[in-house]
Amino acid sequence: MKKGLLFCALIMLISVASFAQIRISIDVITGNRPPAPQELSAMQAEEAKHPNIAKSMHDIEKAMNALHNAPDDFGGHKGQAEADLKAAYISLRKALYFRLFVDTH
Repeated sequence: MKKGLLFCALIMLISVASFAQIRISIDVITGNRPPAPQELSAMQAEEAKHPNIAKSMHDIEKAMNALHNAPDDFGGHKGQAEADLKAAYISLRKALYFRLFVDTH
C-alpha cells in the first residue's frame, strides 16, 4: 500500500513539474539582461505562437535602426520618435511574453 501511494505521489510530482513554465524577469523583457538558454527557448516558443507580434517587433527594430542612422535630428523630433519606438517595442515584448513574466518585486 505504501509503495503504491509513493508511486502515485511520484507520478503526480513528475506531471506537475512537466507543466511548469519557465519564468523570465522584466530585465529580460526590457532588454537590460540577455536571456538564459532556458528563457531564450521559452521566448522563441512564444514568438512562434504569435508570429504577427514577433513580426511587428522586428519591424520596429528595423525602424529604430533606420531612424538612428538618419543624418538629421529633424528639429529635435528624431529623439522623441526614437523614444516612442522603443516604448512601443517594449510594450510589444511585454504583451508577447506576459505569460512568461515573473514579478520579482
